[in-house]
Amino acid sequence: MSKIRQRDFTFADELPPRTDGGTRSYVVYTARKDGAPHRYAGYLNAPDIALATEYACEHYGQDEACTGIWVHLADDLTETPCAEESIDPGTGCDGEDSDSDSEWVVFTQKRRGDIHIETGTVRAPDSAAALSRAVSRHGAGTVQVRVVPMERIESTEPGQLIWRTHDQSYRLARGYSKSVRAKWAAVRKNEDIEEYRKDDIENHF
Repeated sequence: MSKIRQRDFTFADELPPRTDGGTRSYVVYTARKDGAPHRYAGYLNAPDIALATEYACEHYGQDEACTGIWVHLADDLTETPCAEESIDPGTGCDGEDSDSDSEWVVFTQKRRGDIHIETGTVRAPDSAAALSRAVSRHGAGTVQVRVVPMERIESTEPGQLIWRTHDQSYRLARGYSKSVRAKWAAVRKNEDIEEYRKDDIENHF
């Protein structure tokens, strides 16, 4: 056995237990352009919402071009069960809005398996009333309605850089074929490339 493998290693004391409560789950939505509704993008874990927003910009901001990102704690959403068919808006109760009530963002899901899309806002004193009003006003033609208090949503600043400025099209399916063809074109004649595509039509670039 070599000398390095015969060494006796000494270790410091065990790490102290965590005191920060660990990470929490956050929900992320992206807007593809200014004025467009926010669309569900996914979940991530982070120790606080500030870092969750930074992570969202780094991760989801590279998945697709977007101009805005919303982030909120997963615990802050309230939603109806996902129905097999469109829900009946009449099951909700459309109460009177009051300026003293909190504002809630409404997200709806058109079909099972679709993503949740921002469809409007309601004002209500609590989550139950907000969900009921959202079902009544926005539930038609949907299978699920979700509400989140606006004050609990962290948003990127207008004009904030999310999508990186250098070319990252190679990361996307639509950009991969373009990059591959450019590399082939650097070492092959265009006629040869077209001939190759004929023989490999299902997977051509």
